[in-house]
Amino acid sequence: MTRKSIFDPAGLRQKVTVAIAGADDPIILEVVEQALELGIANFLLFGRAEGISLRSPHVKIVATDSEQEAAEKATEAVVNKQADVLMKGNLPTGLILKTVLKREYELRERELLSHVSVFEIPAYDKPLIVSDVAMNIAPTEEEQIQITHNAIRVAQKLGIEKPKVAILSAVEKENPKMRSSVQAAQVAAYFKAFPDGDSLVEGPLAFDNAISKTAALHKNIVNDVAGDADILIVPSIEAGNILYKSLVFFAGARVGGIIAGVKVPVIIASRSDSVDNKLASLILTVGMIGK
Repeated sequence: MTRKSIFDPAGLRQKVTVAIAGADDPIILEVVEQALELGIANFLLFGRAEGISLRSPHVKIVATDSEQEAAEKATEAVVNKQADVLMKGNLPTGLILKTVLKREYELRERELLSHVSVFEIPAYDKPLIVSDVAMNIAPTEEEQIQITHNAIRVAQKLGIEKPKVAILSAVEKENPKMRSSVQAAQVAAYFKAFPDGDSLVEGPLAFDNAISKTAALHKNIVNDVAGDADILIVPSIEAGNILYKSLVFFAGARVGGIIAGVKVPVIIASRSDSVDNKLASLILTVGMIGK
């Protein structure tokens, strides 16, 4: 039986308005065109008017003179309820995040923001969530706890009622010479003492024994998460970035990404992401609204 894709737009029940900051980009405009064909969104496009050739009754173009102005006006559109979703176009990630976090916009929901990637991988029988691959460079124990909370929240919105979370390192036992293994054990211990709903958290786990039952059993690792993880929490942005791009370019994964910890949906896709994966981020986000 073929599983239903989390990136299938057929199940979307609502049409939203998306504000794109830096829409003067051919790839972003192609994403918009495909979304319009699917009928899943209307758009407010912010950027250089001469760089936005798309014309549609479902699209409004707002000309801006700079990347800063595009980021601010797109964010204000979401704050003022003119749009439901904020999406980064062709401008720096740091700029859009700095704008979103301006105190006057009051968009921060949690103490720490994090990037959550949701993968569909041909070789894995369910969606796989990975965090944080794009924002937090070398998270402390407390930051990794917040990253885990954020990822669990996304999993629950996707209908995963009892998320299985693996806190990754290169090994599955604490090694005092490997900081990530010690921290993974501490984070896992925290969630055993203070569970987040019905989630299950184990660590440290290496990548293979987090997603392969065969690998886990070969190493005599038996717990509720090993070999069946829904969520992977990476130890650093370097590890996350490498894993993200390996899954996309070598494993044929589709991926959608969202920023967690803010009051409104914010989509920040990698500049190297394909049109298909940028569209996947949009479909994923629209499907999560209201959940």
